[in-house]
Amino acid sequence: MIVASFLALVAAAESRPLFYWGARAAVIAAPALSTPSLEARVLEVHAAQDALGLVLRLTFDRPLRETLHLADGSPVSGRLRAVLYCDSDGDRATGWRAGENDLRRGSEWRLEIGTLAVGADAQEQLEAQSLVTVNLQALAQDGSRHSLWRADQGAAPRQIAVRGEWLELRLPREHSRASARPRLILADGDTLLDGRIPVP
Repeated sequence: MIVASFLALVAAAESRPLFYWGARAAVIAAPALSTPSLEARVLEVHAAQDALGLVLRLTFDRPLRETLHLADGSPVSGRLRAVLYCDSDGDRATGWRAGENDLRRGSEWRLEIGTLAVGADAQEQLEAQSLVTVNLQALAQDGSRHSLWRADQGAAPRQIAVRGEWLELRLPREHSRASARPRLILADGDTLLDGRIPVP
């Protein structure tokens, strides 16, 4: 009963949508796997640009509350991870000089999504919870990285939203400006998949 009440509370507290997607097609669609994994996996990536900048929606293979919490409702880390790269000018001759056949060649930034389990804090009257974390990194030509922006859904609810199997992200405009035909690359295990972000 307690677990059911907790999960109902988590479901009710899901975030509001950051963007109206309508019938937009996915920029990247990952092929299905024959055997499911313990770690949540990205099935689709939607991307759009508007006056506020770049917004992404990642569709996972299961509701994220199941990934962020154990069966007894306690928070857990490490079951959610996704990595995206962006070639913001669509030119593979600029940005990261990865191998000639590496789809990440030309990328200017890398986005890593994970989870962080946080213990209860009686003094602050906070329950134990698992938060989605985001780390946006700039990529140099040699592939070295430095962090541009870090956030979690608790600290940035207007930029990170969790609803069902969807994770929506609105990236800071100053760090995610893109030209007319930017390219987005999903690292799906050892496989790389790419697609073009539609023009505004």
